[in-house]
Amino acid sequence: MTNQNMQPQAPTPQQPIQPQQPGYTPIAQPQTIEKHMSALGITGFVLAILALVLSWIPIVNNMAFVFAIAGLVFALFALHATGKKGKRKGRALVVAALVISLISGGVVLYTQSVYGKAADQVSKSLDDASKQLKHDSENYEKGIVNEGAKELKMQVTISNGDSEVIYGMDGGSSNETITGSWEKTITGDDAQKAWTVSAYPSFNLDGDTPDDTQVTCTITVDGKQVSHKEATGDSANVHCSVYDKDN
Repeated sequence: MTNQNMQPQAPTPQQPIQPQQPGYTPIAQPQTIEKHMSALGITGFVLAILALVLSWIPIVNNMAFVFAIAGLVFALFALHATGKKGKRKGRALVVAALVISLISGGVVLYTQSVYGKAADQVSKSLDDASKQLKHDSENYEKGIVNEGAKELKMQVTISNGDSEVIYGMDGGSSNETITGSWEKTITGDDAQKAWTVSAYPSFNLDGDTPDDTQVTCTITVDGKQVSHKEATGDSANVHCSVYDKDN
């Protein structure tokens, strides 16, 4: 091989070296920091829900008010932590905890006011009933049935023949034989007592009492009828009492 056959190779061109610009610094990409849910916000929300559920229950809602206050405090602390510059997320949950806590506290105050008034009314009713029972018991011992009465009137009628009338109070009695009609008026303190009156046809030696014989008795107190009875026949028997007004 001769030197004549060898072709000289051209030199490989080199890439020009780009000069670095003075003062150039690569820009670092900002790192995204993941925010976690606020534990204070979750706690405040749970306490607020508990407060709302228990706020309607009497007595137990005292504890509900404590839960509402605690939920409000936790939510207020979490409000700052979940702000734009905060390190926690869950802003909506925190706002909900605040609102529910305030509502729960209001419900507790309202229900306690309502339940308190109801309890006062029940207590007053029981007290009044106890006083009335004691008063009635004292009147019963005194034989007073128509307290405050000024006039008591007893009446008996018989349509045929004579009638036996028995009237009295407090275990005592009087007897009269009447014809047609009979009336007895009681005034003063005795008008308040437990009077009774009974009537029946008198025994007739001349014959039987007609079947259409009617006997009646009536008691009125201060003009108001409290008892009235009627009976017909030879065995007609009527009995009136001031206690009949309660029947």
